[in-house]
Amino acid sequence: MKTAEKILLTSLEMFNEHGEANITCVDIAIELDISPGNLYYHFKGKEAIITALFDMYVKRSSKILVSPDSESLSLSEFFHYLFRLLESTHLFQFIYRNPNDLMQKYPTIERNFKRLINSKEEAFLAILHHFKSIDAIAANESQIDALAQLISLMFTQYQNYFLLTGADIEQDDVSFHCLRLLFNVLTPFLSIPNNEKSAIWLAITEQNI
Repeated sequence: MKTAEKILLTSLEMFNEHGEANITCVDIAIELDISPGNLYYHFKGKEAIITALFDMYVKRSSKILVSPDSESLSLSEFFHYLFRLLESTHLFQFIYRNPNDLMQKYPTIERNFKRLINSKEEAFLAILHHFKSIDAIAANESQIDALAQLISLMFTQYQNYFLLTGADIEQDDVSFHCLRLLFNVLTPFLSIPNNEKSAIWLAITEQNI
């Protein structure tokens, strides 16, 4: 593995565990057992590392966002799709620890951050409209708009909520917990047979989505 890749992966691990604000470039260099000058050769300071990690997150999330064909997506596939997005968010959890502070400190990521959130909400809207068109969801336009916004809101804030409740968000089960909450939010609007609902719920609870 190249030094630049090691710096990014180590930085990501340290930011996730301790919070971006509590880690310096010197801390990262010490963890990697390299000189601060060597680190600076690859990344001209902490902002460059943050920007590179955020670009990695955007690319990973964007690939997932454009992956489904909303015209043929099933509800079970939709929850798998949501879980993949949750996994991506979990992998780069430091980004959502204090996003407003992060954008103020590193304005280079602000525009892309807002664009990514909007892209997620637009994708959720398109998929929910597809389910409405095939009568898998019974909801009016206002309700669909609210559901898409609520899903986006949960993606943005669920880790902070679990942190505040004392949960260990390093545990992968947090993503499944959020997925279970999303299922319960959507259940009143699902107009599919009960056995299909039960099958989706079983896959989520058994972490086999």
